[in-house]
Amino acid sequence: MIPAIVIRPQPGCDATVAAAQDLGLDARGFPLFAVSAVAWQAPEPAEIDALLIGSANALRHGEAAIETYRGKPAYAVGKASAEAAGAAGLEVIAAGEGGLQGMLGDLRPEHRRLLRLAGKAHVDLEAPAGVTIVERIVYASDPLPLPPGLAAILREPAVVALHSGEAARHFAALCDANGIDRATISLAAIGPRVAEAAGHGWRAVKAATRPNDAALLALTHEMCQTADGSRILQDKGLMQDATVPSQDPVVDQTPPPPPPLVMPVRRRSAKTILATALVAFAIGAGLAGWLVWHGDLDRVLPKSDATMAPARIASSAPQAESVAAAPAIGQAPPELGGVETRLALLEERFSRIDQAASAASANASRAEALLIALATRRTIDRGEPLGYLEYQLKLRFGGAQSQAVQTIIASAKDPVTLNMLRSRLQAAAPALSGERTNESTWTRVSREFSNLFVVRRASSLAARPLERAERAQVLLTAGRIGDAIAEVERLPGAQDAQDWIASARRYDDAQRALDVIETAAMLQPRDLRDGEGLTIDRPSALAPPSEKAAPEEVTSEKAPAEKAAGTI
Repeated sequence: MIPAIVIRPQPGCDATVAAAQDLGLDARGFPLFAVSAVAWQAPEPAEIDALLIGSANALRHGEAAIETYRGKPAYAVGKASAEAAGAAGLEVIAAGEGGLQGMLGDLRPEHRRLLRLAGKAHVDLEAPAGVTIVERIVYASDPLPLPPGLAAILREPAVVALHSGEAARHFAALCDANGIDRATISLAAIGPRVAEAAGHGWRAVKAATRPNDAALLALTHEMCQTADGSRILQDKGLMQDATVPSQDPVVDQTPPPPPPLVMPVRRRSAKTILATALVAFAIGAGLAGWLVWHGDLDRVLPKSDATMAPARIASSAPQAESVAAAPAIGQAPPELGGVETRLALLEERFSRIDQAASAASANASRAEALLIALATRRTIDRGEPLGYLEYQLKLRFGGAQSQAVQTIIASAKDPVTLNMLRSRLQAAAPALSGERTNESTWTRVSREFSNLFVVRRASSLAARPLERAERAQVLLTAGRIGDAIAEVERLPGAQDAQDWIASARRYDDAQRALDVIETAAMLQPRDLRDGEGLTIDRPSALAPPSEKAAPEEVTSEKAPAEKAAGTI
């Protein structure tokens, strides 16, 4: 199993490492932050209705000034913050998850003047209408350099647990500064925004289902096992139910995306459950009595085994000869083979199922990549910004077709559309044909007279400038950008159309790059990646048969075992 690295500051680092080791992980702690107190001026307690606590560090380093707020209500994020607030003498009236912003919507009506104790690096809050938030910085998290021991570990595959966006950014910067390849490191983030703060280029980046330490450790456990080919964690309930001592991250929790709409579940008392069971029993007993009274119970209930036995004996009588010919009890039928052969057959079938599942996953990832390519083409044709498609292009095609991706991104930043090229060419047609608005009458008459008679072969195309300009328009409409550029370059006024020619070439390069990534989505044999940044290592269903020989060879090697074992 590959190691799990915890980089949060103390004392949370040791608590997380101990919890991870209890789960069977090879967990190692390397704090990359040092937390220190910051001098601050405490507001008068009479001016504060309640406190906002986003991290237990605010109470650990708040010094003696916290004592002045003893007995005040407090809203805390995370179990550790709530416990620290209770130990400091505060009255914890709400303990949420994810961030303080989500708790501001559930403030009590009398709490309108709030004091927020935060770290130097924190997330700004938007106060609800009529609510005033006084903010005080009580601690700072100073980043530390990368320890030599951690640098050596990160040269090999590892999973790093990230508890905050600041930790994600600092860790990414340290890896780049020390020349550590991101492709060997997998990141387990406590939330989606923390995962985004880490950037891209990692071996894998996943976010926990809930913004707490228990869910993060469960995700880390799963990533450590899947990364080195071990069995995937089967107990998915660990993601929600694992009991892990949680400590708040260095920075106030980054607010997660809005939670899914789930109806709250009420806890019913024992009396309610007992009364419900008695009512259900009474209804069932009454229904059974009614069926017996009307003689319909036999039609409702299934026939028992005793009733079915005579029919089974009668149906088995014609098969007496075959039973007599069967081997004695304790002897395996010769056509089914031994237990080892059956196990080999089952393993082979499970292997086929696994291969089929892997192929389906790879084909789904290729289909997603093709959809991204088609959406990019539509965006480029409209001349609109790429937006989220830029990240998807870098993620999925950056390793396979990096040059094509860069060409598409550059084209989107300075868009050129087919309609733009046609309109510009139409407006510049008189100048391209050699006409000048300031030319003299004699020059114009001479030019017109020279075009009265043109000697050419019957099979050759018309060579008049205006006809060439019109033919360039037709080629543009047909999508033959290169031929249209060649026609314009042969016109007399081509020197005045260099900007148009450059724009047309950029448009043509972008279209060719789009063709490249669409082909890569369907046929790229390697370096194409899925939505999680993992390499798609199976050939495409559209690939030539030669590239699919490996799976067929595996099947042919196991065919004799299946033939010898028969069917199960």
